[in-house]
Amino acid sequence: MEQTKPVWGIMAAAILAVAGAGVVGGYLKARAPALPQVATRPPVVLDQGWSPELREAFYFTPQGSRLLPLAFLKAVEQPEGEGLFLDPQYIARFGFLPADGPSPLNPDGLPIGFAADPRRDGPFGADFGLTCAACHTGEIRAGSARIRIDGGAALADYQTFMTRLTTAFARTLVDPTRFARFSERVGGDPATVRTELQATVSRLQKLETAAKTAVPYGRGRLDAFGHILNAVAADALGEPANLGSPDAPVSYPFLWTTPAQRFVQWNGVAGNPIGRNLGEVLGVFGRTDLAGGRPDAFASAALIENLRLLEDWAAILKPPPWPERQLGAVDRAKAAEGEVLFKANCAGCHGGPDYRLTDAAETEGGRQWLAVTMVPQSVVGTDPRMLDNFRSRIARSGPLAPLFGGAPQVPAGGILLATVSNVVENDLRARNITGDARKAYSGWRFAPGAQKPLAGWSGTPAYKAGPLAGVWATGPFLHNGSVPTVYDLLSPQEERPARFHVGSSRYDAAKLGFISDPAALPEAERDALTVFDTTLPGNSNAGHAFPGPGAQALSPDQRRAVIEYLKILEGPDVRVR
Repeated sequence: MEQTKPVWGIMAAAILAVAGAGVVGGYLKARAPALPQVATRPPVVLDQGWSPELREAFYFTPQGSRLLPLAFLKAVEQPEGEGLFLDPQYIARFGFLPADGPSPLNPDGLPIGFAADPRRDGPFGADFGLTCAACHTGEIRAGSARIRIDGGAALADYQTFMTRLTTAFARTLVDPTRFARFSERVGGDPATVRTELQATVSRLQKLETAAKTAVPYGRGRLDAFGHILNAVAADALGEPANLGSPDAPVSYPFLWTTPAQRFVQWNGVAGNPIGRNLGEVLGVFGRTDLAGGRPDAFASAALIENLRLLEDWAAILKPPPWPERQLGAVDRAKAAEGEVLFKANCAGCHGGPDYRLTDAAETEGGRQWLAVTMVPQSVVGTDPRMLDNFRSRIARSGPLAPLFGGAPQVPAGGILLATVSNVVENDLRARNITGDARKAYSGWRFAPGAQKPLAGWSGTPAYKAGPLAGVWATGPFLHNGSVPTVYDLLSPQEERPARFHVGSSRYDAAKLGFISDPAALPEAERDALTVFDTTLPGNSNAGHAFPGPGAQALSPDQRRAVIEYLKILEGPDVRVR
């Protein structure tokens, strides 16, 4: 397979080593939870098609997220005491996973999804930021075993993490004793340290304010679009009035098969993978310069080449196989019954063997993708807030008004699209990437003879019904994480839990999902939980009823049969050439 080389020099040696391995291009508790015990034994790694080197590359290759100097993160203390913020036990309280150990890409042993940016244009060296692995790497616990789910959904608590991080730096700024210890750890001139610390605190407080919501996210959810639109339409554009509450959190979609899907996000708005990945970076501290409204000068901190590499790596990722040794043997006879029920009740939207593909005539070179179904919200009946927020959000166009015919107000999504398309175009032009090489960045998603990539879904408000191979490892369920287990999802709506706890990675193999009853968990693990209340705005667990409104519900035995089949449901074998 073709080896690829990133343009960022400081990362070249590490990424080339990976390429040589065969790589192709809610209420929150008021008090802080008790420190969890960080597991010391290595995780069980399932066969998902990644080599150890590729897994490390996915975890720690920077995307261009630049929050604050890494030297500052390594030096700052916990807001509650003198221990370091990066102490593994402290970071674990927010649900971020510990690294498997220091590595060439992660010499500091940062948690999975924490990365150092290669550019060193400030007085304190590399910046710290997040990668997609922070939110798209999961873990399941069965007894004493930790089972790694690469590309799965994290159970991270983003809001609490940002709140405690902001508090830690703010207290360091105002407490002379804390500052003295901090400055000594960072090194350099204390006056320069203080100046940069003031800027860091200001940036964090601004981000924290923009991220506050009436209903906290809790574990395992994030309103990615809300944060992205704030970062672009309000912050980068310099229009504070465009700030909106990011109050439509969704579960993190799993990554296997995503490069082969026609639409990816829950609302299916992105058809171009490089644009989709760039938007993600802009939402997690990928600073953007809109150059006073001059599109040919739009730029961001995003590392476009690395985003392409990450997409290539995700294309190799396979659904996690059911680990019978840790979670129990599959009842094959029951799974055969479940296959019949799945084809009758689920495959119409979600597909399954043999998976439906898009029409080869629709795209250049006859390339085909998984023809995922966009199900109208009025049909599926699940919580509408995520769709409503994105489609109804209007923003002042400010200096970008000429791009919209002089309109003073436009859909906020239009500003995002204009930003993303021009940032990508300017980056590729600057690196003289043309022809087929340029089309590869957009995943070859071009109609025959078209000059621009295929657009995303833009029809009736709808949610994506994607393929379900490996879904057993991705709870909680529904797009907003409002149902704890697959068994609950297959049950009548009135039987689904109205309130449950989120945050434990201990697995319920009978129901397919995480244990959500504190009484069934060790006492030491209960403080890390958050409560999910389905009666709150954005948290509805309604809809997605089976077999459908007015039809007789699946019996408990039928639900268990479907569960057995989902454990062994095969994924599609689709490779876009």
